Amino acid sequence: MRMLPIAGLLTFVLLAACATPPEVKQALAAKDQAYAENERLMQQYRELVSHITARHLQWYRFVQTRLKLDLALQWATTNPRLADVPEAVMAEDDAAQLGTDVLRVINLIRLKSLPERKGQNGQALFVAGAGDMSNLIQQLPELIARIEQRVAADAKAPQAVDLTAFDHYRTNVDALRRINGLIKQYLDIDVTLSQAETQSLGDAVRTVRR
Repeated sequence: MRMLPIAGLLTFVLLAACATPPEVKQALAAKDQAYAENERLMQQYRELVSHITARHLQWYRFVQTRLKLDLALQWATTNPRLADVPEAVMAEDDAAQLGTDVLRVINLIRLKSLPERKGQNGQALFVAGAGDMSNLIQQLPELIARIEQRVAADAKAPQAVDLTAFDHYRTNVDALRRINGLIKQYLDIDVTLSQAETQSLGDAVRTVRR
C-alpha cells in the first residue's frame, strides 16, 4: 500500500517530463495568430467607423453652410413667405436657425424696400432694408464667415461616436494573448526524454506497481 503514492508520483513525473506534443504547441501558436488577426481586423473596423464619422461631419458642415447661406441671402434680398406658415412664426424659426451673429450681418445688408419682420412676441428680428447690392457684395465674406462659425458650433452639439467598445475588445484580446503566451512558455519549459529513457521510466513505474 505504501508503494501507491510512489507509483503516483512516478506517473506524474513521467507525464510532466514528456515533451509537449508539437500539435499542442502548433495549436497555441495558431490561437495566438487568430487573436492577433482579430485584433487587427477590429482596429481596422474602428478606424473605418472613425473615418466614416469624420466624413459625415464634413458633409454635414458643407450642406449646412450652403443651406444657411441660401437662407441668409433670401432674407437679405427678398421678403420670404410661406402660404401655410404665419409670417411671425417663419421669421422666428429662420432667425433661430441662422443665429444672432448671422442675423446681425443680414440686417446690415438687407436691400431697400424690404419690410421689417417681427417674431411672435412682437420683437423685430429682420429690420427694414436700407442697403444696396454693392454693400451686400462687400459684406458677403463676413456673412460666409459668420455662417461657417455657426455651422461649426452646431457640429459640436451631437455626441461623438462612442468607440470604447473597440478599445475594450482590444484590451480583452491582449489579455487572452498574454494568457496564451504564458501557457506556451510553460509548455516550452519541459524535459524531453528519449524513447529509451521514457521506456525505462515506464518499466520502473510498472515495477513499483507490482
